[in-house]
Amino acid sequence: MQLQKRNTQKILKIPLLIFLGTAVIGAAVIFGLFHIRTVDVVGNEFYSAEEIRQMVMSDSMAENALYLTWKYSNPENAESLPFLSAVEVTMISPYHVQIKVYEKTIGGYLMYDGSRVYFDIDGNVVEMSGEAREGIPPFSGITLGQPVVGAHLPVDDQDFLDEIVETSRLIHQSGLAPDEVHFDENREIILYFGLQRVLLGDTSYLEEKLMELSEICPEMEGMSGTLHMETYTPDTTTFRFLKGERGEEEEELIIDIGSMVEESEEQAEEDKDEQAANAQGGGYVDDESRFSTDAAGNQIYTDEAGNVTTNLEKQYLSDDGGIITDGYGYIDPYTGAYILN
Repeated sequence: MQLQKRNTQKILKIPLLIFLGTAVIGAAVIFGLFHIRTVDVVGNEFYSAEEIRQMVMSDSMAENALYLTWKYSNPENAESLPFLSAVEVTMISPYHVQIKVYEKTIGGYLMYDGSRVYFDIDGNVVEMSGEAREGIPPFSGITLGQPVVGAHLPVDDQDFLDEIVETSRLIHQSGLAPDEVHFDENREIILYFGLQRVLLGDTSYLEEKLMELSEICPEMEGMSGTLHMETYTPDTTTFRFLKGERGEEEEELIIDIGSMVEESEEQAEEDKDEQAANAQGGGYVDDESRFSTDAAGNQIYTDEAGNVTTNLEKQYLSDDGGIITDGYGYIDPYTGAYILN
């Protein structure tokens, strides 16, 4: 009886051992074969690939391709990453994944207790760090409470916060890259560009002001002084630029918006005429495929009709870049000599 009981226990243990063995082998395959060794990061602009990888693959199971793909198939899991609006993970092979990210647009940063408080164009804090990120302007003249990543900028006045957010959004939209965005004691906006400052006034007509400014900036290159745009309205045709050190202007310059447009058009016409004049003069056509080397090592030029010459220094070409020839030779315009091909 006791022998029969032992035999029964042995028989029951066999399937259990098989199950456990299969589970161990399966786990080894899953965690071994699907262990990530190569990660491609795409879509990132402000954050490096290594920063993205560390944030997206932060938990203990994230080195597994199956797990990582499954995790970010749920869009809610990207919400814990405040600087990203979405994450897509694609398994290229069992050990190779691609992480595609959609970064939130960073509008600027404020300094708080020695750290840069980066915020997006919705006014949410996306990062607090000491790292300076290229292309992100600092905002100043704003008093902050205790910032929290993922929360709105802690500004007491909601209307002021709305103005900050709108300003950051429109500056980003305009393509301008100021060195600093400052709000003075009256909450009027001042932009700093190198040796220049631009007084924008309050947020009225702000989009239009920034559009005009993006056109004016090239005209002010290399100048030092202050551009006044505080009183802008849609009827404004000129702006005052006070030349000199910022804040110590000495000479007033009037920038006429209409004349700027006319000058731009005139310059475009002059450039076009100059290009046409250049095209009419004799010279080689700027096409590398027309230059080659013969068997003797001489550099040769071949025109569109197939005429060939080795006289590259004194070659005369027609308006269309063709060699003036009668089939046997051409005239050297420097000496007047007839040169055989």
